[in-house]
Amino acid sequence: MFFKKASIFIPSIFLFSSSMLYANNCPKYLTMPYVNALHIILPIYDITITKTDTDCDEIIDTLDDDIDNDGLSNSVEEDLGTNPYKVDTDGDGVNDKEDIFPLDKTESADRDNDGIGDNADYDYNRTITYVEDATLNRLNPDRGLYDADYSLGKDTDENMFEEVRANGYSLVYAPLNLEDYVTTDTLEESFLDTIEKNLQDANSSGVKLIFRIKYRDDMESDDATKDIVVSHLDQLKSLLQSYKEVISVVQAGTIGAWGEWHSFTGDYDDENEDYIENRKEVIDTLHEMLPQKYIQIRTPMHKELLYGESTEYAEEGDEGMITKEIAFTDDIRAKIGHHNDCVLSSATDTGTYPSDNIDFWKAYVENDAHYVPVGGETCGIGEDDDENLSSCPNALHEFRALHYSFLNDAYHPDVIDKWKEQGCYAEIRDNLGYRFVAKELNVDQNKTNLTLNLRLENKGFAAPFVEVNTTMVLKNDSHTYRFVQPIDMRKFESGIKNLKEIIDVADIEAGTYCLELEMKEGDFGMRVTNSDVFWQSQLQSNLMVCDIIVR
Repeated sequence: MFFKKASIFIPSIFLFSSSMLYANNCPKYLTMPYVNALHIILPIYDITITKTDTDCDEIIDTLDDDIDNDGLSNSVEEDLGTNPYKVDTDGDGVNDKEDIFPLDKTESADRDNDGIGDNADYDYNRTITYVEDATLNRLNPDRGLYDADYSLGKDTDENMFEEVRANGYSLVYAPLNLEDYVTTDTLEESFLDTIEKNLQDANSSGVKLIFRIKYRDDMESDDATKDIVVSHLDQLKSLLQSYKEVISVVQAGTIGAWGEWHSFTGDYDDENEDYIENRKEVIDTLHEMLPQKYIQIRTPMHKELLYGESTEYAEEGDEGMITKEIAFTDDIRAKIGHHNDCVLSSATDTGTYPSDNIDFWKAYVENDAHYVPVGGETCGIGEDDDENLSSCPNALHEFRALHYSFLNDAYHPDVIDKWKEQGCYAEIRDNLGYRFVAKELNVDQNKTNLTLNLRLENKGFAAPFVEVNTTMVLKNDSHTYRFVQPIDMRKFESGIKNLKEIIDVADIEAGTYCLELEMKEGDFGMRVTNSDVFWQSQLQSNLMVCDIIVR
């Protein structure tokens, strides 16, 4: 028969040594042989008559340079006036070595090094500096390199967006192909259900969409009539409104080959006497469907033809351009941005600009880019003299000058590989759109006010084009105080801005608080690119500091 081993404690055993006797309550343990299957552990207390070892480090006090083992030598403790036999002289729970005021049980810290303990000090000022890390910008919303294609009409049981963030993207091109409905004005309910399911999946995956409707995937087929297009947009309106936060931007799409506004047929063909009004009605209906979103059009000449003074395509005019007076208003001109799907491919970007007036129309886009989103994709490396257009120095200049917010990472692979080989791929990836860097936080407190001053810099190519709520949040386990900042981040194109809040401490419960920075649209928040700022993914907020004391 086998017995299970057990252990028991016997209250005390005293051990005497003939050479030295100890009495310090420093426990040692003696294991006795098995007795009736019990494993007995005996605590042994050395009893001393003449020798003392206060810290039980087996060095007697008369030979020990740090009798209480608190990290301060006996001579230092003598100079400080602290007790070399006590780890915590004033009994406030803080080790003498860590205690700035080791003889005052009411104080132990002095954050601003002014000689007054924190508990008594109402005047406090310090500045925290942060460490920049550009790579942390990759998953910020509404910017960066995007993935393609994620068709919203795809009928699948799986969540096709689950892989997106794992692959390093937060933005995808999500077309809605209505080729099967080009001749019918009613969308099937099952098809609308599929779209809704995919919108739900995108939202739950933290992915935002570049949305484009298209009826054609070639040069030969016909466009849907204006009436059919308007009917479909009316049917989609309530559904898309329900998921508007997951849509980053709307591309005009809808008409022309691949929805790219060329090779028109029917109601939109140049030979149709109403073609300008028909094209315009498509844009106006898209705007009515999602009035909160910007609409990107394929070339600036289309915008000027529809909403400016041009009477023919590519006729020079600037009435459709955005001015400071109409920027960020509901004026339709201020809601139309640009997408270039052949950037850096040739001097004209393969027809994006007319060959006889490139500078004017590029300046047109550059002007609008201060206020609306610009993005697109490359379509290949140019030939002969155009080959260098896609080289790193020119690409970086172009994207900063025209304030690009996003580019297709899947197309064209030759250009993407060229950037990787020449060493600018990461710089483009990290700086498309906005890139906010926290420079420093100043915390200034007196008896009446707590002043928080956070300096932010935008080092990206562009300002955010989505309107967000920017809020400073003071929070601890018991209380939360929110301070909305009067700043429109869409106007934060570059440089440094101060977020400043002066708080009456009488309105705040005493305690130690964390400071968070929120820059959010719905469930999507913007992260500052600093390695020492903790990103709270569940809250979508930046944790800036956690030791702000309010008295």
